Amino acid sequence: MARVLLFADVPETYKPKAGFALKTMLSAFFRYDDIRIVNKLAAIPEESDAIRLYYGTDARRKDDRFDLRIQMAANAPAFFEGRKARKAEDVITLNSPETNLPLLFGDAETAGETPAEGYLPWDVVASAFYFLSDWEAWLPKRPADMHGRLPYSSTLQAKLNLADRPIVNEYAALIIGCITSTKNVDIKPKMIGGHGFAACITHDFDRIKKRYRGTYVREFFEIPFLNPHGFTREERVRRFRKSVADLLQPGDGYERSILGMFALEEELGIKPTVLVKSILEKHKNDAADYLSYPFFNTILERVGELRGEIGLHASYEAGYNEPLYHQEIRQLEARVGQKIRAHRFHYLRYRHERLPRLLSAAGLFCDSSVGWAERAGFRAGFTHPYFLFDLERNAASPVLEIPLLMMEMQLLQKMQLSPQQALEHACSQADIVRRYGGVLCWDFHHHALDDAEAEGAGFLFEQALRYLHHQNPRYLTLREVYEHI
Repeated sequence: MARVLLFADVPETYKPKAGFALKTMLSAFFRYDDIRIVNKLAAIPEESDAIRLYYGTDARRKDDRFDLRIQMAANAPAFFEGRKARKAEDVITLNSPETNLPLLFGDAETAGETPAEGYLPWDVVASAFYFLSDWEAWLPKRPADMHGRLPYSSTLQAKLNLADRPIVNEYAALIIGCITSTKNVDIKPKMIGGHGFAACITHDFDRIKKRYRGTYVREFFEIPFLNPHGFTREERVRRFRKSVADLLQPGDGYERSILGMFALEEELGIKPTVLVKSILEKHKNDAADYLSYPFFNTILERVGELRGEIGLHASYEAGYNEPLYHQEIRQLEARVGQKIRAHRFHYLRYRHERLPRLLSAAGLFCDSSVGWAERAGFRAGFTHPYFLFDLERNAASPVLEIPLLMMEMQLLQKMQLSPQQALEHACSQADIVRRYGGVLCWDFHHHALDDAEAEGAGFLFEQALRYLHHQNPRYLTLREVYEHI
């Protein structure tokens, strides 16, 4: 595969951001280590088999040292020096028969220009960085829900209707289209292990035992009478009846669900990443610690048989308490007898400004926490894994983020989709990732096959995985994704 050389002729504080965005976009087509940022023009060879890109203020001037020159928007560096959200009314939309592409930076005059040979007038680099860096979640006065998370409804993606659109992939494809027309080469999305796309199926096992006091309180008092989730009367009555029927069956409902999930994954050849709790200080939104339960040994055995991976599902408070976070990892590592490299936060709750350093200091290789709690979709606008950017240090981190595209509870409860609608939504995500390449990451909880707790989840789990299986993805664990990047 060809090497890629990137030169950013931009202000010094903006260079790390520009280089990160360019390298991340191009990693959808080239090996990450084959993409190199060059800081001096003298280091750019005039004749080379490498692909050479310029990004800066002087892109309009023809320069044979570069195969493609991308014009930087004049307002981009100053914007990223501040800490404000981009307003929807400032976004430029490029309307054409082929695309309806939103650009976050530039002006009306720029929007009216057209690409020429070796020249791209639209600043897709700054736009990509805005989404890839999760810029809005970092802002000091950002909106927050009751758990301190950035709500989807307040984001620029919501205002531009981009949740189901991998916009950064579109920016990257535009760059590649310009390169291929200039150099007359054919560049395809990067293959992962010989496949056009990979699938990473994860599980958040918040609980593994249903028959305990907390379940009875929740199912027979809190939900029927207090209704904390806003269910209709019909939904509460139906759930109450199913809970009674479930608890009258022999054995434990969560154990049956978990073993059933593993059985289907064994049939389909899926290697699951199972993210488990390691509770030290229980919050009301956490389950009790279950690492000492006998059934946990069964989980470890089945994950091993499936060639899967055990990772940490850090507690509700751990994202705001670094000593607690490290203690949870150490406790889990001692229990399973191996290093923990994969992770996702419970409730997707963490301090965004500290996330890259927290994960890196804990020895994590990969994370999959950057998703919306209430909306399935492409939060980073990208189908490929990418290294997290530390906005406080103005540098990329060594921790790989595998974009979380869907949790079953988002579709069925938060988005209020019917099981069939949820399935169609999930299948459309698989189609998008197959088109652009990358990794499809879906998450299913311990109650996926428990119809009392998650009505329709069993149908979605089985049918979505069977649809995915027919697309012939490469099944990888979170850690294996890191090893393939």
